[in-house]
Amino acid sequence: MRVSVLRSAGMAGLATTALLAAAVPAAAATGAGEASAYGASATVSLLPGVLGAPGLTVDTGHLASSATGERASASVADAPLKGLVTAKVITSSAKHDTGTGEVDAKASVVDATLPVLAAVAGRTPAAEVITAQCTATSEGVTGSSQLADLDLGRLGTLPAGTGPNRELGVPGVVRVIVNEQVRHSDGSLTVNALHIKLLGGQLTGALGSGDVVLASATCGKATGPATTRTTPTPTTQPPSGSSGGGQVRVVPLGAPQTGDGSLATVVEG
Repeated sequence: MRVSVLRSAGMAGLATTALLAAAVPAAAATGAGEASAYGASATVSLLPGVLGAPGLTVDTGHLASSATGERASASVADAPLKGLVTAKVITSSAKHDTGTGEVDAKASVVDATLPVLAAVAGRTPAAEVITAQCTATSEGVTGSSQLADLDLGRLGTLPAGTGPNRELGVPGVVRVIVNEQVRHSDGSLTVNALHIKLLGGQLTGALGSGDVVLASATCGKATGPATTRTTPTPTTQPPSGSSGGGQVRVVPLGAPQTGDGSLATVVEG
């Protein structure tokens, strides 16, 4: 499959999202004003013969991870992901604008290949750029994915403008979810640009079991805009009985002009 540019966004497909929620790796609760992102992760157990190797268990953790209140951005170059995936550059960022209350998160994978799917795709799948992003404003939390020149071989074809949670794959062997969007009970949204699920099983061509995610971004709800408190400027009034025609100067406590350490008001001019 080759899609020159796949762009999809928004809040459509929520019914499909709910069905997929249980199939997505658990995400930490994300409160208002919080966001996180990572470029790639793999947690899989491969069967013997996959990638030309004996049985292999891989857990890479979250590569190039970022989060509000922690690391605002991160990047990794030439990430091999144990031969399952290769990428030239993986980046992520997460931001909370305390002035407007808005939240943004983004993750990108550049020049990615997927050797783990070569056997079922007929060739090594690849993409020039894979990006997931989300944004939270006072109007809600939205997300989108971009996949430039995605080629999944004989796994199938997606039309341009594909909406959230579109699937390709081989029954019982692998599911490939494009622009996966999952809404959590706390109101946050997770966007996975590409989620590969190895389904295990004993079918011919089985690869193993586990998950590979490329480009993931999670946004909590926006916060209210910051408010600025102003302090009134003090004014000095002339003393009682004064004509008010001169300049008034208050002598501070303990100044030598008062002698006894009290405050004194001096009218000059």
